[in-house]
Amino acid sequence: PVVARPLAVMVALLASPASALPASAVTPRWSQRSSASGLRPRAGPGGSSLPPHEAYSEAHGRAPAASTATSETAGCSFAGLAAGSVGLWLGLRARSRAAVGASTALPRAVLRRAAEGDGEASDANAAAKEEVLKQLRFVRDEGLGADIVTCGFVTCVEADREKGQITFKLEVGAYEETARSELKKLPWAREINIQVERPVESRPPASGAASASAPRPMPRIPTSLDKVKSIVAVSSCKGGVGKSTVAVNLAFELQKGGAKVGILDCDVYGPSLPVMVRMETTPQMEMYQDEQGQKHIRPIVHPETGIKMVSFGYAGKAAVMRGSMVTGLISQLVTQTDWDELDYLVLDLPPGTGDIHLTLAQVCQITAAVIVTTPQKLSIIDVERGISMFSQLAVPSVAVVQNMSYISLPNGDKQYPFGKTNAGRGIADTFGIDHVFELPLEPTVSDAGDSGLPFVTTSTDGDAAAEMTKLAAAVKQEVSEILAGVRRPQVTYDSDARYIKVELPDGEAFAIDPTVLRLRDKGAGGASPPPEGSEPAEIREMGNYAVVIRWSDNFVQVAPHRQLIEGDEKGPMPRVPLGVAVPEF
Repeated sequence: PVVARPLAVMVALLASPASALPASAVTPRWSQRSSASGLRPRAGPGGSSLPPHEAYSEAHGRAPAASTATSETAGCSFAGLAAGSVGLWLGLRARSRAAVGASTALPRAVLRRAAEGDGEASDANAAAKEEVLKQLRFVRDEGLGADIVTCGFVTCVEADREKGQITFKLEVGAYEETARSELKKLPWAREINIQVERPVESRPPASGAASASAPRPMPRIPTSLDKVKSIVAVSSCKGGVGKSTVAVNLAFELQKGGAKVGILDCDVYGPSLPVMVRMETTPQMEMYQDEQGQKHIRPIVHPETGIKMVSFGYAGKAAVMRGSMVTGLISQLVTQTDWDELDYLVLDLPPGTGDIHLTLAQVCQITAAVIVTTPQKLSIIDVERGISMFSQLAVPSVAVVQNMSYISLPNGDKQYPFGKTNAGRGIADTFGIDHVFELPLEPTVSDAGDSGLPFVTTSTDGDAAAEMTKLAAAVKQEVSEILAGVRRPQVTYDSDARYIKVELPDGEAFAIDPTVLRLRDKGAGGASPPPEGSEPAEIREMGNYAVVIRWSDNFVQVAPHRQLIEGDEKGPMPRVPLGVAVPEF
């Protein structure tokens, strides 16, 4: 009964305007649930508890109800917000199943957002909208690994079957022609009006050509991130490698250089930030409502450094929620936090390459990524997947940190308990990353994590602190070059001449036989001759120092710029004359 009653109230809230329900219909049930779970919702205007449907409305694309007392500040504990999101999500799911139908596999919030328009549509038009959305699902973004509806690129869909009219907004102009072609397959579609919000200067390369400059969709920057200059993701895709240690100490090292820094702990199930950065009293994040009725989250501010910190661990409750709820919560943490002016926002990503990573790529534009690994082969395999994920999301990986590499002996020697594998250097060479750092196994590092004091603030003489200083300097350099738009070599494939053309920033250009390049592939699977008739089908940038080549036989090869220009361990890369066709293999 304690659970069923609030859920029933939430379903009623979704079906009726908030103003149509008396406060007594919401507050007693919510208070009853809060009491049972130990949560403490704070009082809103007039002393009433904020209803849970307001606390999580924006994460699902719903505008919050207008406040009758906008001059007053309404707040609720972040723990109450998290609990309220559980009930609201279940209510939203029940409502969307009835409206959309259980047969569709599209995310409910995406379908509702895409189908929103002015006024109420008839049942026939609603069915037509559903057909349009299903047809647009055939248009995929291969980089993000999802269709344009799921990615949120389609909004404000209007469809009239009788008139044969279809109208919608498309955020990325690169998909306009493909989307129009797919919609023409609907037998009743006669007039298709696509309003492109982000037109692109050039279209993707035609079939048979490959380009390193194909347009990539860029997410809209939320208002909360307007003053954030750069976002640095720290990732490993493997748990237990010291990713949070690197993220926290990198943030504090950047701050030591005078930068304004924030940290977002993106691991909802296993948040580490409250343990690694402790304060005299355990802080609690709070949410408040401004005069326009918009919800905001106050970050925790570190008293000594001013670093702004956000973590679900500051809610004080365990996260018991499904994946779609977690992604909504992460989106809310990013878009509703008062970050204000920051030089760097460091994201401590959870392990894997799942929903949270894709959500962050859609919500904010990540500037660069730092990859953390350990010497073991199992960690290296997952890290390579992570670098490939960032490449698909158009995020350059700028540094590799190999943690727990060695033990410093009193006589100055180094002992390698996991073997001297040079795993970090191998990853950097394979993917063309210039900066590699090795963190030792030091008691000070472990003690700092347990005590809640980052080791860069307590010990500046050890090898770990020295490497972290170098890492921070490398991140500053790479981020500044990215923001300044420093030119990189342009690599394209000429299908007529059958060679790969490399154009350097200084204007020099040369060509490479693609078959020779494939025979010198640096991947773990080893090099092998391409099948007869195989050629590069797509070439695109992979970070700052490499390109990824997808061949027509679906073979994928990473070619660092250094290998193309200078060669590798086998010697200089042979060049072929420009304008002279390469014989077929």
